[in-house]
Amino acid sequence: MTEKIMDRRDFLSRLGFSGLALSLGGLSCSKSGDKAAQSATPAAAQSQGEGPKVGLCTIAFSERPLEEVLELAARVGFDGVELWGKPDHLPLTRTDAEVIAIRDKIKSLGFKGSVYGSYVRLGDGQEPQAKDKDFDRVLQIANFLGAPIARIWAGIKNSEELGEKDWEMMVGDGKRFCAKAEKAGVLLALEMHPKSVTNRARATVDLIERVGSPNLKANYQVIEDEDPYERARIAAPYVVMVHAQNMKPGNERPIISEGTVDFKKIYEIFKPYGFQGYFEIEFVQGRTFEEKVAALEADCKYLKSIRA
Repeated sequence: MTEKIMDRRDFLSRLGFSGLALSLGGLSCSKSGDKAAQSATPAAAQSQGEGPKVGLCTIAFSERPLEEVLELAARVGFDGVELWGKPDHLPLTRTDAEVIAIRDKIKSLGFKGSVYGSYVRLGDGQEPQAKDKDFDRVLQIANFLGAPIARIWAGIKNSEELGEKDWEMMVGDGKRFCAKAEKAGVLLALEMHPKSVTNRARATVDLIERVGSPNLKANYQVIEDEDPYERARIAAPYVVMVHAQNMKPGNERPIISEGTVDFKKIYEIFKPYGFQGYFEIEFVQGRTFEEKVAALEADCKYLKSIRA
């Protein structure tokens, strides 16, 4: 992991602002058209126009080997993947050689490692030396992958339950982590999730502003008890990635296009803030592998339609 701070041009390039990799077609969720022309055309040219890049979180197929999930993502036509940071995909215990092999596999398939999905937490009470060791490894893995973002968590209880000591611990961890992340050229995206301080958008923003680092951002996702559009409007200045999962009455997981949240509207909220990140599929509908792949194709197609 380099200790040299990247210049702005290189850093922005790492964030994916300089174009996408080659599309492999196959089960592509791209719009229909001349397949021969599409197979020979860079994905950046196929997907010009405004809108998010589309990614797959490998946790969606956590029961399958990582290499198989990467190949599936390429066949379906994703722009990038978020690597799940737990066994048996990409835990912190993977060796350097194993991480580099995964990076090379992603590169050979023609897309990007968009995010390293880690499970380190701010303010969870873990002893600082052990926490820093884990976090240093997170940054190493992100750098090996060429991933510009590492996803992290904040706290172990909802924001309404936090005391001032909880806040002090989270802010202290955040400042320390962000100083390290800046040197590594990696952005940190807080998972906006229940059972953490980020269960509320305003608390997410409060934490980011208390830490006061340009390297601390947010990973937007909907939750049941906060209006998704208001949640998006509050967090929008800091959002660099999205977990695009949807809801519908009855707690049944729908395909994204059939849920109650309109992700085209979510993108329109982020657009004025210059959002150029990924809308990522984290979980898919279905019980069998075949059902899940069919849902994955439908979800990918829907998210790509946002940038049509």
